[in-house]
This record gives sequence, C-alpha cells and structure tokens, in this order.
Amino acid sequence: SDLNPCNVKLIAQLLGRISHVNLFTAHTPELGIELALTRQPDLILLDINMSGMDGYEVLEVLQTEGSLNEVPVIAITANAMAHDVERGNAAGFADYLTKPLDVEKFLETVSQSLAEGNA
Repeated sequence: SDLNPCNVKLIAQLLGRISHVNLFTAHTPELGIELALTRQPDLILLDINMSGMDGYEVLEVLQTEGSLNEVPVIAITANAMAHDVERGNAAGFADYLTKPLDVEKFLETVSQSLAEGNA
C-alpha cells in the first residue's frame, strides 16, 4: 500500500522539527523519480510497498542517475522481517525503517543522513 496521507503528515510534522528541511512528496513512483531529478534532494525517503513500481525498482532507477547516485535513500516499509532488512541493506538503501515509525529513530536517521550528505 502507498504511504498513506496520515503517514506523510506524520513525516512532515517530524521533519518540521529539523531546521532547514523542505519536504516534497510524490504520490506515485514515477512522480517521485521526476521530482528527485528536478529538485536534487539531499535525502530521499522511499516507501517500498508502492503500487506499480516497488521501492527496489525505484532505487535502481535513482542509482543509475549520475546526479542522484550519491543521495542517501531511506526505505520506509511495513516489512520488518530480518530477511527484508538484509535485502534492503544489500540493495543500497542508506537505512531501512519499519512502520509504525519509531519517531526518535526516524529523526536520528534523517539527521544523520543529512549530515553525512552535507559533510
């Protein structure tokens, strides 16, 4: 299922606590890829369980774009099994967060990824 609006709202609220963060959201994988290309974000949060393309396919597209292959991509998913996490890490996600989101861990992960990206 797509990252439902309530989750997007939660994430927007959480990111609002981090200064200098602008959030752009896309409701389809294709839009997300297009947005990433035009906006060149410092960080991408990607829901793996999307209809159409799944998060792994999106990640592959992002990795083939020269301008985006340095951008950390954090997976957000309901799949919390160990093999899911291993697959996520192997695929090249910077981090793998499971729903329901652990607020502290989410903020820590995002802050860390942004800091590394700007280092």
